[in-house]
Amino acid sequence: MNYNFFSIVLILFFNFTTAQTLKAILIEKPIKGIGDETTLSDKALKPMIFSYLYSENKSIQNLISNEKSSIDTTYIEKYGIKHQTTSSISRPSSFNRFKDFNLKKLKIVFTQDNKDINIKESLPVFKWKLISESQTINGYVCKKATTINTTFNSNQSIVAWYTEDIPINDGPMHYSGLPGFIIQVEISDITVLTFDKLVFNKENTPIEEPNNRATEMSFSDYSKQSNK
Repeated sequence: MNYNFFSIVLILFFNFTTAQTLKAILIEKPIKGIGDETTLSDKALKPMIFSYLYSENKSIQNLISNEKSSIDTTYIEKYGIKHQTTSSISRPSSFNRFKDFNLKKLKIVFTQDNKDINIKESLPVFKWKLISESQTINGYVCKKATTINTTFNSNQSIVAWYTEDIPINDGPMHYSGLPGFIIQVEISDITVLTFDKLVFNKENTPIEEPNNRATEMSFSDYSKQSNK
């Protein structure tokens, strides 16, 4: 009995360590809005779905759901009275997030409202705090870690759930740096990103750095440009 269990563990470990490519689906699910606009419409609550590919110490997340910006109507209840409000839902029509762990490079390339954006930055480094708490997510036993995200003009409380069963130090969005693969990230109480349908392949899959017609810029330059 013990021998059979040990054999299964060895087989699983061999499969993970020899796998060269990891494919998955990443689901970004909004929970609520920010500030006074905490109630989201059905359109704003619609998840964004990305394909994910990791190979040769690179990864890329590509938007595959059909997204577009729109104007939507919501109702906010105050003092027992419902008030009709309109809000804009700003979503990209295409989006690629690329990480090169050898070069410590992050690339974000997207199109929104018919405008191409091309951002190049260094991979962020997070100060993770490991927590003695665990849960199972999509079949993987995951451990908990927390940090504060101050990158890209943010100030967000982050909870990450990572599994040591997958020896890949990557995760959703620009998050990485934990002793295993980050299956799920909770951004404050606003958004949850979860990997699902993970598939391993022993062959390498080339990943090309994404580009579009826009000139590369830093996030700082993009932020200044957006605020004009």
